[in-house]
Amino acid sequence: MSDFAVYSEDAAKVVKLMRAYLLSVKAEYVVLCHRDGSVVAEAGSFNGDAMPLAVLSTASFDSASQIGAMLGGEKFQAVSYIGESRAVYISPVDASLILIQIFSGRLPNRIEDYNRMLIDKLLDAVPSFTQNTSSLVR
Repeated sequence: MSDFAVYSEDAAKVVKLMRAYLLSVKAEYVVLCHRDGSVVAEAGSFNGDAMPLAVLSTASFDSASQIGAMLGGEKFQAVSYIGESRAVYISPVDASLILIQIFSGRLPNRIEDYNRMLIDKLLDAVPSFTQNTSSLVR
């Protein structure tokens, strides 16, 4: 586990932003997690344990980053998976946080733009996210 901490007033801001985002993009579930798999905040419903989802999503994004390095330093901004009935969009918030979004059906058009807006709002609401010095899983 990390030594990452979020104060209750900051957590309330984050959850409020994530709930509003969830409704606006019609996501089923949105989770903000530390790179070690610790869940920081979540909105919506997920029929399972969020921690394994967070750990696997982090590993998936880190794998994509390694593929980018193999391709000459390409920096991937996000990873997405599209299944028969659900889609997942995984993106970094900063060096230590990952945002995971689950959608029923396909990913919304302009998901990159919506995702960037949410990340900007999260960073504005809780500036300490970018000042985190806890250990990272790499």
